[in-house]
Amino acid sequence: MRHPIDHPGPENAALRLRHFLRLEREGVRHPATRTLHARRPAAPAEGRLAPLLRLLRGRREEAN
Repeated sequence: MRHPIDHPGPENAALRLRHFLRLEREGVRHPATRTLHARRPAAPAEGRLAPLLRLLRGRREEAN
């Protein structure tokens, strides 16, 4: 089986245009993906885990 890049391009101008437009569409990110990545990033894990770590340290100190 040949690699996709090794295949000759379409000879028909309409097919060539359709192929070009498909490649252009695939190159642009979907609007939902752009919105998702534009959102504020989640809080760092250290901030979310701090209360749990304090609780676990407290239990460990009580056990000693």
